[in-house]
Amino acid sequence: MKIQVRQSLYSSIAFGVIFIIISFLIYILYAQSAQKSIYNNLEKTASIVALFHLEEDEMNAKDFERVRKQFDEIVVGTEYQVYNDQNKIVWGENTEEVSPSNLQKIFERGKLSFTSLSAYCYGIFYEDNQGDFIIITKESKQALSDQLISLLWILLTALMTGLLAVVLLSRWLAHIAYKPFNQVIEQVKVIVPNHPIVQIESPNTHDELQELTDTFNQLLKQISDTFIIQKNFVNYVSHEFKTPLAAILGNLEVFSLKDRSPSEYEELSQKLITQIQQLEGILSTLLVISDLREVSVLSHHFRVDELIWEIIDKLSLNYANSKVHVELEVEPSDEALLTVNKDRTQLFMALFNIIENAVKYSNGQVVAVKLYKEFDKLCISIEDKGIGIPPQELANISTPFYRGNNTNKIQGSGIGLSIALRILEKNNIIYNIQSQVGIGTVVTVTI
Repeated sequence: MKIQVRQSLYSSIAFGVIFIIISFLIYILYAQSAQKSIYNNLEKTASIVALFHLEEDEMNAKDFERVRKQFDEIVVGTEYQVYNDQNKIVWGENTEEVSPSNLQKIFERGKLSFTSLSAYCYGIFYEDNQGDFIIITKESKQALSDQLISLLWILLTALMTGLLAVVLLSRWLAHIAYKPFNQVIEQVKVIVPNHPIVQIESPNTHDELQELTDTFNQLLKQISDTFIIQKNFVNYVSHEFKTPLAAILGNLEVFSLKDRSPSEYEELSQKLITQIQQLEGILSTLLVISDLREVSVLSHHFRVDELIWEIIDKLSLNYANSKVHVELEVEPSDEALLTVNKDRTQLFMALFNIIENAVKYSNGQVVAVKLYKEFDKLCISIEDKGIGIPPQELANISTPFYRGNNTNKIQGSGIGLSIALRILEKNNIIYNIQSQVGIGTVVTVTI
C-alpha cells in the first residue's frame, strides 16, 4: 500500500472515530437536555393544574381567569391526573395509572420525575383545604424519540459526507505533498551502479525529505569515492606486481634454456631474492594500510636531519629536476632535539612519501623543508607551491587510493600520503595539513 493511500485511509479512520465520538456526545447531551426541558415543562404544567382544580374557591375571579387562560394554553392537550389521599383519580384522564410506590415517593419527597412505559411523568404533592392531592403530568415519549431518530439520521449523513470529503481532500493534498517524493523516486530509478557521479537534485522543501535527499547524496558521494579508490587500487596492484613478476618469469625462462654455472645460479638467486623482496614490500605496504597486522615497534636513536638528507638523495634518483631546500633552525644547544627514538624505517617511509608528494605536485618549484623547535618539540615543515588540495577533499587525504579531482594529469595511485599519515598516527606523531588550491600545501610534523 502506497503512503498516499495509507495516509488517506488513516485520515478517514481518524476522522470517522473522532466524528463518531463527538456525535455520540451530541446525541447523549441532546437527549439529556431534552428530557430536562420536558420535566421542567411538566413541573410547570402540574402547578397550573393544581391552581386550576384546587384554588378556584380561594381566588378572585380575575386571578382565576388568568389561571384558566394558562390552563387552556399549556395544559389542554397534555395528559394529567389528580390523585386524592385515597390514591384515586379525581381529575384528569383515567388511562395508565401511576404505581402506588411512585405515589408514595411523591408524598414523601414532595416532587418526583419518573417514566412509565410510554411517557415521561412528573408528580407534585399539593396540600389544600379540600385535602391532600398528588398531581401527575405526562409527556409522550414518542415525540422525543422521533426527534432523536431525526438527529441520528442527520449525524449519520454528516458522517458519510464528511468521510467522503476527507478521502477526496486527503488524496488531493497527499498528491501535492508527495510530489517531491515522486520526483526523488524518479531520479533514483535512473541511477545505475557503474555511474559514480550521479547526484539527486535537492527538493528544497526544508523538511525530512530534503534531509533524506542530502544524506542519500552523501552516500552516493561515498560510493563514488569508493569506485575511484577501487579503480586506483586495481591500477596500483596491477602496476606494482606486474613489473617484478614479469622480471621473475623472464629470468626463469631465460635461465631454463640451458645449463648454468654455479656463479650464474647464485646471480639468478640474488635477482630473484631482490624481486621477491620487492613484492614483499608491496604486500607490507598494503597490510599497513589495511591494518591487517600491527606495526612493529622497533625504536632506534637516529638524527632526523640525516634522515631528511637521505630522503632527498633517494628522491634525486627518481626526480632529477626536483628542488628541495632544507633549512635547519635548531640552535646548537638544542641539537639533542634532532635525535629521536622511533622506528627509523617507518619514519623514513612517512617523510619520504610526504616530501615526494610535495616534489611531485610542485610543478618544478622549490620545496622548502624546515626543521625548527617549537614548545620544546622538534617540528618538520614541508611546504610546496603546487596545485594544492581542494577544501572539500581535505577530509579524504588519509583514505588509501583516493586522489583529488585536480590530480588527474599527474601520475599516482593515491597511496603515498595515506601510508605516511597512517604511520604517523601509529607512532603517536602529530601532524597538521594546510592547503589552498593554486597556492600550495604545508605539512607540519611535530615529534
